[in-house]
Amino acid sequence: MKQGNSGLAIASLVLSLVGLVPCFWLLQIPGLLGTIFGFIGLKQTRSGERGGRGPAIAGLIIGIILIIGCAAFWIYFAANGHCVRNGNSFDCTTN
Repeated sequence: MKQGNSGLAIASLVLSLVGLVPCFWLLQIPGLLGTIFGFIGLKQTRSGERGGRGPAIAGLIIGIILIIGCAAFWIYFAANGHCVRNGNSFDCTTN
C-alpha cells in the first residue's frame, strides 16, 4: 500500500517552476533547491511505496536546465569583456 506522495518530490517540481520566473534567471537558488529535492524525492520513491516519482523527475530535469542556463550566462558574461551592467540590465557590445 502506498503511503502517499513524497513531499520533497512535489517541492522539487514547485521550486523548479518558480525558477522559471524571470527575476530568478540570474541567480538560480530555486533551480538548485529543485534539483537537490528532486534527487532526494527520487530516492524516496524508488521502492514504489511512495508516489511522486513523476514530479521528482520533472523537477530534477527543469532544475538542471535552469542551472546550466544560469551558469552559461555567467560564463559568457565573465568571458566577454564588452559587457557592462547598466542599472538593472546588461549591455553587451560587439566592438
